[in-house]
Amino acid sequence: MKSILSLISLCCCVLFSQAQQYDIPLNYNLSQEVLVVKSNSDSLFHTGQRPYNQWFLSKKTFDNTFKDTSDYYYDATVLLYQKHLLEIHKKDIHIGMDLLLDFYLGRKGGYDFSEVDGKVSGNSRGFRIVANIGKNVSFETRFYENQFFFADFLDSIMDARHVVSGIGRHKSFKEIGYDAGYSMGSVSYKINDQINIKFGHDKLFIGHGYRSLLLSDNASNYPLLTANFRSKNQKWFYSSTYAWMQSLTRSLTTVSTEALFKRKNGNFHYLSFKPNSHLELGLFEATIYNVYSDSSGIEKPSPTFYNPIIGINTAVEGLQNKNNSLIGLSASYSFRDFQFYGQLAMDNINKIGFQLGTKWFELFNLKRNWVQLEFNTVPSYMYSTTTINILQNYTHMNQELAHPLGASFKELLFLYHFEWNRWFTDFHFIYANRVRGDLRQFGENILIASDHTLISQTTYQNVNTYYWTIEGGYSFNIKTRLQVFGQVTQRILNNLDNSNANQKDFFFQMGIRCYLNNYYLDL
Repeated sequence: MKSILSLISLCCCVLFSQAQQYDIPLNYNLSQEVLVVKSNSDSLFHTGQRPYNQWFLSKKTFDNTFKDTSDYYYDATVLLYQKHLLEIHKKDIHIGMDLLLDFYLGRKGGYDFSEVDGKVSGNSRGFRIVANIGKNVSFETRFYENQFFFADFLDSIMDARHVVSGIGRHKSFKEIGYDAGYSMGSVSYKINDQINIKFGHDKLFIGHGYRSLLLSDNASNYPLLTANFRSKNQKWFYSSTYAWMQSLTRSLTTVSTEALFKRKNGNFHYLSFKPNSHLELGLFEATIYNVYSDSSGIEKPSPTFYNPIIGINTAVEGLQNKNNSLIGLSASYSFRDFQFYGQLAMDNINKIGFQLGTKWFELFNLKRNWVQLEFNTVPSYMYSTTTINILQNYTHMNQELAHPLGASFKELLFLYHFEWNRWFTDFHFIYANRVRGDLRQFGENILIASDHTLISQTTYQNVNTYYWTIEGGYSFNIKTRLQVFGQVTQRILNNLDNSNANQKDFFFQMGIRCYLNNYYLDL
């Protein structure tokens, strides 16, 4: 299904005689780089929904982020640093094609180099095609084939969920490894300077932080249709998205090991107001619709699924019902090189999560550098539903649509990015306190029903995790973000009420990658 949608997106683009600017890849460092170099002409650029689109950016900002103006004397160095592997430029047609890779090899601490179980590695091969044709239509398509060997704590998560986080379903590879494919594709059409329509197989992120309590890119891609509207004075931005999602539970109406998965639909609305260059306020609404029953199989969604107006779905469907709604606020205030931001998410009248954070860009007048501090907290059983409506939990393919930790946690994270003359280093430190039930993780795991009968049978445990990673490397191609890198990571989990459940992971790795995606493995 994913590959078919990607190919449809690619084919559709040639049916138009014009083309629109394409999306900026959903890589967090790349998004922050856009904010660092944002020019004065982008002072009313709305930053609360990603991926950003070239449509919203001035040519100056886009060129500062994605064009290398250095002089190179050999064709090989031009390809290595500056251009797509293959480029086509004819009048209003601009197409770029690239081979993509992500190869890294490492070891877990405590294992001998001869032990297979101590291996940490990734092997991803893929390709990308991007195009702008004229002024109104663009497209992008990507395919990856991946094999992974993860650290122990990630193994337990991938095995329990039957997916590789952010990618999709996996199958076993050499007994202890994982094999998973990944694809995406979308066509974007600019009707005029105020309206943009996008169809494809992709995902969204709502918010200004590293995490989102409303909608993140943590889950796998899903089919979607998005309409973006921007007012003439650029102070208002509105987005309405229709998504087709699924669980990883097989349908009961088909007796087969390859029966269809139970489906669900998602509807996401985001309204943003930016009265000046400093303040940005956003209102968000999400509804997960039931389109499946065990007796009849796939059913038509509620008529409100097709509603494009924010607020109506929640008013009609309620927050916790057969169709599960989530509402929230997002805000950002920028002053000189500082940004202060936050979110408020409500899944029920007594289930409210919030986020507070700050960033400092170009600290000490160093270009393309930033430091960030963020706090997130989400109560127990948020994003989950009752046994009757368990399919409508806030997930896609067993992966959280919001924060990757699920619920029942407090989290503090510190991020630092330094870059100078293509050399870079990143440091992440994340502390999380989780309150979980017994080994089934009641309250924390949003795939588990939130029925009061389950809550009353649970003994709660306090769990602290400490995660830090430091990596450094050198960047080559500005189009594909080709990098060589090395990384050292440690994760410590202390269960304060059950020391037998403690975990300690330490591993290092190095490799070469095209750094275009986000993978939230810092759990």
